[in-house]
Formats: sequence, structure tokens, C-alpha cells
Amino acid sequence: MASRYNEGKAIDAVLRRIEARDQAVRLNDGRSPDDLNDPDPLRRVDYVCTVGMTLHAFEHTGIEPFADQIELEVHNRKLFAPIVTRFSNRADRELWEFHVPVEASAGLTGAEVKRVQETLVTWIEANASRFPVTLLYDRYANPHLGETVPGVPFPVSLHRGSLDSHHFPRDSPLCGQFMMKYFVAGDVEQARVERLQKACDDKFSKLATWKRDGAKTVLVLEENDLSLTNHQRVADALVAAEAAMPDAADEIFLVSTSIGDRWWITCLRRAAKTYYDDDERFYEIDPTTLIGLTKR
Repeated sequence: MASRYNEGKAIDAVLRRIEARDQAVRLNDGRSPDDLNDPDPLRRVDYVCTVGMTLHAFEHTGIEPFADQIELEVHNRKLFAPIVTRFSNRADRELWEFHVPVEASAGLTGAEVKRVQETLVTWIEANASRFPVTLLYDRYANPHLGETVPGVPFPVSLHRGSLDSHHFPRDSPLCGQFMMKYFVAGDVEQARVERLQKACDDKFSKLATWKRDGAKTVLVLEENDLSLTNHQRVADALVAAEAAMPDAADEIFLVSTSIGDRWWITCLRRAAKTYYDDDERFYEIDPTTLIGLTKR
């Protein structure tokens, strides 16, 4: 497991969410069959413990970011960082997302970068108020990349999400922020589905061994990519990925760890409910309070 992921703490974060939701506490029987090198490879899940009266088995995996993410971010940061600064730290309780193609900065010279920056700032100032506001991370109300700005050589879109008080505290670091979202042409979303199919194929078989023993099985996905990953994309890809997959986990969670002092826990599927028809989304947790339940 790559060091950028946080297996043990991500599992603890999900466990705390399950304890709060089910109003039950874990017993002192937690262990990692993987760390303990269980003699049966199909029993080497990442963690098991009892919550209330129910044994839970957990598997964790990181969602790999786009292969060229780092290089692309270096180029795009020069173009978009001043725009993010200009529209962040507002006094409202909205998170603004600005969607652009991932190759937006390709071919722009220094002078062109400055001109495009100024053009986009002017356009956002003039147009932000006309875009509808939806609950944060609900379905977008206006089309992705649906706007053409004169003088800007790529399509854009601006999306405004309101932070409801049920899921986000008044001092949430997302309030009044401006975030870039990059879209990739081609088969990237199909590649995401294939990545999740592989994760499910790898993890479900081990979890199924514990399910046959009566355990509730939980797959924990971790993402730390602000540029090319969001909850809707993962949720949609997961539906396709596990559509014909046998021995599916009982519950699947996504833990977002891209912001150092705040992580978010979202249930993508449980009890026949999906991300879109369940309200178990975006529970904040301070990662410094978490315990590394495994060696990774």
C-alpha cells in the first residue's frame, strides 16, 4: 500500500461512523488477520472487530489518481491558483466548483496565462449569481463544461453548492471556498470503473469468507485527489463496477483524506440504498483523533 494512503486510520474513521449510526460500541476484540498473516489467505482481511453484537470485517483500498495528475497539476496551478485565491474565503456557506478540462493550460504562454486568468475572473464576477444553488454534492443543476467564455480556449462551468447544517458545521473549512475540478476526455471514467471492478474483485472474495461466518462486510475506499476525483464520480462508477459482481460487500464507504486537518466519511451503498438516496454523507472527522488499526 502506497504511503499516501491511511489504511488503519481510514478503517477507524468508518468504524466510528458505524458506531455512531448504529448506536453501538466496538468490543475489545479488534485484530488484523492480514497483519497476523492468517494461515488462510482468504481470511486475511485488513481488520475485524465486533460492534455491538455484530462481527464486522473490513477491507481497505486506495483509489489511484489519474496517472499524469502531478504533472498536469503543476501546469494548471499556474493558470488557476490566482483564480482560486480570488474567490476563496468568501463569507457565504457555499462551496463553488469551477470545472475545466484537465488539459486547459496546455499551450498557453506566460502572457496568455495572465490574459486568460483576468478574463475568467471578470466572467465569474459577472455570472456567478445566475447559476442555481443546490445542496453540496447533490446532482449538479447546470451542465458540466457548458459555458463558452470569449477569449478563453476551453469550455468551463461554475457550480454552487450549499453546505446544509445537518452535515456541515458552521465552521466547516469548505464554507466560502472555491475549488477546481478537472475533467478528462476519452476513457478515463471507464478506466475508473475498471479500477473499481478490480478492487471489488480483489476484496469481495476475502470479505465473502467472513460473511459466510456471519460477519457484516465493509469495503473502505480512500481517495485523496482534489483534481480528478469526486464523490459522484466514484458513486456512479461503483454502480457499474459491482453490477454483476458476486459476494458484494454489505456496505461500501468512501473516506476523503485530501485535506490534512479534516477528513470526510461517506457511505456509498448500504441496505439497498445508494449515494443518491441515502443521507449518510460527508461526516467530518479530525484525523489526529484516529487510531491506526493496522500497520499501514
